[in-house]
Amino acid sequence: MPQTPLATTLFTLAQSYRVTVRAAINAKQLGLNALHVRCLHLIADTPQCTANDIVNKTQRDKAQIARLLKELLSLALISKCADQHDKRCFILSLTDAGKQLFTQLNAAEQQVDSQLCQGLSQAQIDSFLTVANMMIRNINNE
Repeated sequence: MPQTPLATTLFTLAQSYRVTVRAAINAKQLGLNALHVRCLHLIADTPQCTANDIVNKTQRDKAQIARLLKELLSLALISKCADQHDKRCFILSLTDAGKQLFTQLNAAEQQVDSQLCQGLSQAQIDSFLTVANMMIRNINNE
């Protein structure tokens, strides 16, 4: 069954975005993939972030997230400490090296965003975001 133009366009856009951001932060040399980058974002943006938060927000299985977090821990990009209220849970945070990489990541993403939006008006960007977010809600059955 051939792909629809929408599927092809979305896949190409997502793939191009990931490749460009990964290249900008030298992710390949660090051994990071798109999910590593997504997890760094979640850890930075989620107060008292736990592995379960990442599982829920990425909709990935616990074992995959556990392996990924272990890799980020071994790269010294994140740290974990026991939650004061529940010793079975660990709170994840960025280390100094993780914060430095996250700063690079944000700069790279801003650069890629600027490149993506060249020649587009703010109205076109806003319209795209509205449509894309509606598609996300539709596919997630919200």
